[in-house]
Amino acid sequence: MIMVRRVYMPKPGEGGKLLRIVRQINAETVKAGFPPLTIFTQTHGPHGMVVTEQQWESLAAYEESRDRVRQTPAITGSFSEAYPLLAETHHTEIYRRVE
Repeated sequence: MIMVRRVYMPKPGEGGKLLRIVRQINAETVKAGFPPLTIFTQTHGPHGMVVTEQQWESLAAYEESRDRVRQTPAITGSFSEAYPLLAETHHTEIYRRVE
């Protein structure tokens, strides 16, 4: 099992809009048959930061999904709305679960 964490830093004043769009991305992600996102906001530190986590059964399954995600207009359309709100590109981390 792996967990993919993405960190999104909005431009000042855009945090609320970004959170709304990330929730929309989650709904479209689930609708397309991908694992749901768990969405977090930061209470200390940089204001407005949104963090998502998504679990996948393997790194191979996650990597295979990238092309399918890019071919899903509802998801790519939502990301097109999110990107102009960001202060910088999102940061992705991938963790593997150890027992």
